[in-house]
Amino acid sequence: MKKYLSSFVILIVMVFFSISCRTLCKDEVTDKEREKIKGEIETIVTDFFNPNTLNYNTHTGMRANKEGYVMGGDGKIQYTSYSSYNEHIKSSFAGIQRFTEARLVAMYVYVLSKTAATCTTEFKSKFLMVSGDTILNNGCWTFVFKKFDNGWKVIQENGTHIR
Repeated sequence: MKKYLSSFVILIVMVFFSISCRTLCKDEVTDKEREKIKGEIETIVTDFFNPNTLNYNTHTGMRANKEGYVMGGDGKIQYTSYSSYNEHIKSSFAGIQRFTEARLVAMYVYVLSKTAATCTTEFKSKFLMVSGDTILNNGCWTFVFKKFDNGWKVIQENGTHIR
């Protein structure tokens, strides 16, 4: 009887661990889901780097207006809230007439989960200032995307501009 009881206890423990693992691993991404998410992020980033539509609205629209938003760049933390980022970008875009070039040189998407992905890019861009000057704006940028109810948004990012 003791032998059967210990075997039964071992079986119950194994079933418990199996169910626990399945519950903990429920966010695991299938290959099909991974490709879908990768495609969604690639589309968002490719559309973002369109010089005909890149403006204040598209720049801020890709970012999450949520607690936890952080942007680092050029060797330091630039903004620790969406509102401080938004304020700066609004004043920056006031001096820009339009982008004359914006293109991706390279893009690498890595899916972390069903609700998180990273995208590292190398880009080349130029914009025409209100003053008439053309500014080169090339660099590398890494975006951390999180899926919210309204879709994928950048929650953290970091990059370097090459002058």
